[in-house]
Amino acid sequence: MFFVIIFREPYDFCNMLLDELDLKILRKLKENCIRPFVRLAKELGVAEGTIRHRVKRLVGAGIITRFTVDLNAERLGLPVLAFALLSVRGDVQEVASRLSQHDNVLEVHGVHSMGDLLIKVRARSLEELGALIGQAVKGAGAITVNQIIPVFRVWKEGSIVPGWEEKG
Repeated sequence: MFFVIIFREPYDFCNMLLDELDLKILRKLKENCIRPFVRLAKELGVAEGTIRHRVKRLVGAGIITRFTVDLNAERLGLPVLAFALLSVRGDVQEVASRLSQHDNVLEVHGVHSMGDLLIKVRARSLEELGALIGQAVKGAGAITVNQIIPVFRVWKEGSIVPGWEEKG
């Protein structure tokens, strides 16, 4: 069973109220985080100081955690994407921390189904994928690789922000 949560304004996260302008700013920054505040202010019909203040507040509240770029992994020579489900005998947090240090390990999640950790890995080939997973788990403690799930196609990948539905 899946649940969809649709937030209506104002949004209360961590005792910080997010209004429609905050969400519009988040949408615009998600599209292009290097867009100048002056241009963003013009697009949203507010003063540049308003944008600067709102972004500073969103950063201070931990809602915006970093400004970054999305890279095209295939064009960088890393077309193979897979998930691996791992079982850990020992300290799961320590193993997760060690796996997180590998550049090709993109994500590390704690799970409670058919294993302890789910990792997302990028590689140049299936052979390299096998070697990377083997190398990553070799130095991380007593780990069993339960399953490797290659990804054939990605329709959507990214992060979410509450209240993303567009309003007329």
